[in-house]
Amino acid sequence: MMRNSFSSILLCFTLLLFACSSGLGESQLAQAEQEYTQGNFLKAEALYELYIQANPQGSQRWEAWNKLVEICITITRNHKKAAQLLEAMQLEYSDDPVRQVELAWSLAEVYTTLHDWDKGAETWQVLLDQKDLSAEQVAKIHWNLGKIYQYQGRYGMAKDSMLACMEKTTDTEYGTRCMYELAQAYSLLKNRDQAKLWLEKIIAQEGVDTETHALSVYLLSEVLENEGQIARARALLLSIKATYPNPKVIETRLQQLGK
Repeated sequence: MMRNSFSSILLCFTLLLFACSSGLGESQLAQAEQEYTQGNFLKAEALYELYIQANPQGSQRWEAWNKLVEICITITRNHKKAAQLLEAMQLEYSDDPVRQVELAWSLAEVYTTLHDWDKGAETWQVLLDQKDLSAEQVAKIHWNLGKIYQYQGRYGMAKDSMLACMEKTTDTEYGTRCMYELAQAYSLLKNRDQAKLWLEKIIAQEGVDTETHALSVYLLSEVLENEGQIARARALLLSIKATYPNPKVIETRLQQLGK
């Protein structure tokens, strides 16, 4: 055990010496940037980490931290490590309100990707209390909160979040997405009348993207099936045989409704 501890200390000391002797000084991250540009992301990651370890007061720490987060999210897909990095950055930049908002947003997205619903909801909720957010940013926060509440089975809260999303957004396409999630929340709440109302609105709209339209038609067919309107449910399914993301699902549903 003592030998392992000594080895770890020696390794850390060696890494720090390497960092100081490799040109990774206060203003020199050229080697890390070069490795990154050449696609040697693991080498770049190690060099950025060495810079942060060796330069506790470095003026380029923010840039190095962000490169590490970027590598974790987009290259290695190590979202757990990305969350740890962002949490460490929150501590380091705790006195910088602008960067705190940026970090909270990135953390909320990472927690959501990790399906850490509790931390995700908490972080999105914190962002709602921030000032100077645009209407579209507020709409996106409500949309993410609504999806999390839906995954958690909190359908009433999901409904409220999607209503807030629709009220805030001025983007027609994004508003339609919120509308679809709202209809889904009503469906899960067994409120078929409201589910049908919003699904019919989506289907009647012009310019709705093909996937959202097909998903809305499919959900409406399920609602109608539960009400015993089998003929109309079948007609709706037939109308999206060529546009639904998974055609086999439509074939299976049609077979079931035909029995």
